[in-house]
Amino acid sequence: MRNKIKMLSALAFMFLTTLVIMPTAADASTAQGTVIQNRATVNYNDAGGTAQPAVTVSADVTVTLVQAAPNVAVSTVSSATINQGNTTTITYNVTATSNGPETYTFGSGTANVSNMNPAGTGGATTPLSFTLGATTLAANASIGATTIKVAYNPTDPGTSVNGITAGDVIVIGGNPYTVAVGGIDKTNATTWGNANYNLVTITLTSAIAGTAGTAGQVVGERTTFSVTYTSGTVDTGFTTGTFNANGTAKSPTGPTGTSANTLITVNKPSLTVSKTVSVDGGTSFAATGNAAPGTSLIYKITITNSGAGDATSVRITDTLPPYLTYVPTVSKYATSAATTYAAATGLTEGAGGFTFAANTVTYNPGSPGLGTVTPGNVLVLFYRCTIN
Repeated sequence: MRNKIKMLSALAFMFLTTLVIMPTAADASTAQGTVIQNRATVNYNDAGGTAQPAVTVSADVTVTLVQAAPNVAVSTVSSATINQGNTTTITYNVTATSNGPETYTFGSGTANVSNMNPAGTGGATTPLSFTLGATTLAANASIGATTIKVAYNPTDPGTSVNGITAGDVIVIGGNPYTVAVGGIDKTNATTWGNANYNLVTITLTSAIAGTAGTAGQVVGERTTFSVTYTSGTVDTGFTTGTFNANGTAKSPTGPTGTSANTLITVNKPSLTVSKTVSVDGGTSFAATGNAAPGTSLIYKITITNSGAGDATSVRITDTLPPYLTYVPTVSKYATSAATTYAAATGLTEGAGGFTFAANTVTYNPGSPGLGTVTPGNVLVLFYRCTIN
């Protein structure tokens, strides 16, 4: 029984010791550059009971920078779809998460996910370098308030606090706010015993909403980068490919950087072309036919986009053999394969991208929009010849 009691006592001691030495889940943070001044005052009287000047002593501790990888987030889209040959622009938000100003680099890149060679490209070839300010809340931030209290850094210029100045976007409780003009107030920040001692008041252009920040939380500056990515090339045999576009920010000497990825889908056109002929004035069309000299033939060229992306600048060129004579002013076009010759829209030589010269029919329909054949759609050209 005595041994059992000793064992229980030992277990209890270990449990209590664990409670004492384990760190808390989330320790509060103090801004870099903050001077923690711990003052002690001694008051005394002389032998006659007259109060003498108090003696005050202090020990100062200056808080150092703790580097932290910034947050990188896509502020526009988490995915995008573009046609091969086009571009898309992605906007990134980079927010400081350290307890003081820090210099970061931002770069962008791409990685093939499926059916892309090469994958798209985008961004500057050299990462951009920039500095973001950061401080910490010295008191809880209240929803509806337009001011916050942050730690004071005596080495800052008068119009900034830890690199944060008027007009900067700062993040409080996960939400962005803009520092008002003249919004950095250091009044009485150096006056011992004042309510604002060692504190800076930051005024915002809008009231705090959504989530309030708590004392010790980082108030980080946010900056924005926009990167334009090109489509890359979808592999042969595929009409769709995907690649990841990523923006990465990091401190050159600090922790590993953070990235935000956007999945970009690239659609490629795929055209099928057929050519048929009518020997009966446009009533019926076939790949072959029989006709006597002097017969009027109507040729039909049908372009179908069976791919996933737009086909642009579509151009038809057809050189007539020496046994045919072109018949002017009766050529037509349609945007449906089922449209008959009689119902098609007339074309005029020398207009709308349609010409006949040097025994060659050319249709380059740049207007009105016929030069682009979208997925699942068609472009049809009819023209008439006579057998010599």
